[in-house]
Amino acid sequence: MVHKNYKWNISIKEGEKIAFDSIMNILKEKKENKIQINELIFLLNNRTKHVKLFNNHKKKNITNFIKTNFHGIQSFIENYENFLLIKESNGIIIKLNKEFENELYNDWIFVNDD
Repeated sequence: MVHKNYKWNISIKEGEKIAFDSIMNILKEKKENKIQINELIFLLNNRTKHVKLFNNHKKKNITNFIKTNFHGIQSFIENYENFLLIKESNGIIIKLNKEFENELYNDWIFVNDD
């Protein structure tokens, strides 16, 4: 995705990493590793407000960056196999994919007492 007139103060890769890491951390903290999309957007904006994002010298938030460069949070989520997008009657749920559960605990060491 190349933009001729890209006017953000960070690269797409940097913004993508910030968004991915933030979403991953939010989901790790949630019960059953799932969250409503509206709550995710709220928490994502709150947790990344320290990141200085500018487009055309105007301050923007991470969801605006995602919307501009990835066509919205749902499209961003669908780009990764780590996340599942579930449409339910009460709204859209984002959940960690169980197949990638090993990545959740990659800092842990399991010790067997046998």
